[in-house]
Amino acid sequence: MRVQMRLSRPAVAAMMEYKRIKFADPHARVTNGYLVGMAYKTVQENLNRIDWMAVNMTELPGITGNYDESITDTQTALNLEITVLEGIEKLQKEFMNIFGTKRMFKPFVIKLLLFAAILKETNRLTFLKEEEQHAGE
Repeated sequence: MRVQMRLSRPAVAAMMEYKRIKFADPHARVTNGYLVGMAYKTVQENLNRIDWMAVNMTELPGITGNYDESITDTQTALNLEITVLEGIEKLQKEFMNIFGTKRMFKPFVIKLLLFAAILKETNRLTFLKEEEQHAGE
């Protein structure tokens, strides 16, 4: 499924870092949609256990606070598998409760998915305590 959106600078930097982690090259020739799908599948089994507030607040070297002017936000069309898109849309709805907002945009969800995947790959992903997990179910 093809989805148009504008990704922020941190999301673009996160894509480059995730490419570096997975392919040893931040400029590997894979599509953004494929990369988002990989990130989603990396954290998929733990979606309900991830502390998304902590993911959002985590400083990622080279990503958050990156002032490299060669990295800009980008308008892109992501080709996503339908299961990945459905998972992102479900997470989008859950994020409204987690972050206490009435609206949640897909680019923000995708940015946090990329952050979570990077944190998982670097063994820095924070999970909710068990009692917090059950409170949200």
